[in-house]
Amino acid sequence: MRPLGLRLQLVLALSVAFVVAFALLGVAAVQLGERGRIDARVDGARATASALARALERDDSGGAFQALAEAVLGQGSVRGVELVRATSREPWTRGVTGVGLRVEAHGEAGTVRLWLRAPGEELPTRSNLLLLYVVFTGCVILLLTYLVLTFLMVRPIEAVTRASERVAAGNLSVSLPARGAAEVARLASSFNEMAAQIRRDRGALEARLAELERTTRELEAAQEQVVRGARLASVGRLAAGLAHEIGNPLAAILGLVELARDDDVEEVDRAELLRRIQHETERIHGILRDLLDFARQGREPQDAAAQADLAEVVSDAAALVAPEAKGKLKIERALDATPPVVGSADRLVQVVLNLLLNAKDAMGGEGRVRVSARLEGGEAWLAIEDEGPGVAPEVLDRLFEPFVTTKPVGQGTGLGLAVSHTIVEQLGGRITVENLPERGARFVVHLPLASPRPGDRRESEPDDTPEARG
Repeated sequence: MRPLGLRLQLVLALSVAFVVAFALLGVAAVQLGERGRIDARVDGARATASALARALERDDSGGAFQALAEAVLGQGSVRGVELVRATSREPWTRGVTGVGLRVEAHGEAGTVRLWLRAPGEELPTRSNLLLLYVVFTGCVILLLTYLVLTFLMVRPIEAVTRASERVAAGNLSVSLPARGAAEVARLASSFNEMAAQIRRDRGALEARLAELERTTRELEAAQEQVVRGARLASVGRLAAGLAHEIGNPLAAILGLVELARDDDVEEVDRAELLRRIQHETERIHGILRDLLDFARQGREPQDAAAQADLAEVVSDAAALVAPEAKGKLKIERALDATPPVVGSADRLVQVVLNLLLNAKDAMGGEGRVRVSARLEGGEAWLAIEDEGPGVAPEVLDRLFEPFVTTKPVGQGTGLGLAVSHTIVEQLGGRITVENLPERGARFVVHLPLASPRPGDRRESEPDDTPEARG
């Protein structure tokens, strides 16, 4: 139910107040006037009865009394005259007796009774006029009060209300004249000051917002630089292993080339040597191509529709870490079939690679790392467990902060896990870490599932990691 307006509420309140007040005043005035008139009639009738009693004493025959009684009837609300002689039981009456007010006067010759009209049988004209005056006065006062309140309170308050609505709609250039009652004028002045303060605050807020936008852009650029730096740092750590991985095929190629240049080698053997040279060359080319794809410069496009397959991500990361592992790091996989997850494959490969390198360093370069994936609670879980000593309790809660590391000085920057945490958060996921009951640590990457695209069809691809190739 919509609340009543201020104007209507004032009218109703004033109407009720004036009706009650003036109704009681009118009733009291009429009652007092009526009582006064009744007392005056009684006093007049008593005087008349005394006069009749004296007239009866002067004239025993009663002729003068009867003439005077006839003259009294109808005057001063006298309806009847009754004479009770002291020497006779039968009263002498004129007019209507026994009904109405009775006024008596006692004399030596007898008792004279006058019967008057009862109060309330007819409303005197003066009572009607009094009630009319009270009603008229109340209406005039009500109208004047309504007009005064309208001009001094209602209209100024309505102006403040309309101005408030305009300010709420975004128009801050509103100003109100300070008029009306003192309180209302003060309200208008306060409103003007509030609107001016809002204008100043809005200007300051817009300036601060522009500054925050500039700062956000700078932070995003700095964050991207940190991500690229961490990626290049990871690539640098892989360089030693890659040098060994590439050095062996190069040494083999040199030896095969020397054999192929021998004139005594048969054509069939020479073809086999060339085939082996080609195989080793393609192997080197594949390693370099994977590394360059991973470490390419430039900012990756933030495609909201990018999707990645966790099995492929784990396979690519394991292939990148294999040269540095030199066969001492065993990566066991237990990957359930999961739908594609949100994010580009390159960034997720960087996350998994950082976690694998972190697990390798924790185990001193050799041991088993178990990588598992499954669906849990409507999201994909990728867990990486190592057999290292676990994470020290004093750094467990802040392990993903920048420059927090448990590695010796010169062997880690403390940015790998921080960058991985940032990448996963940008994709709408999270990373958690916990120490295993017996030995080692478990990192769990929670990733949201990608929305299915029309025509998508998941295909199982062969595992092309060095471990799978034997």
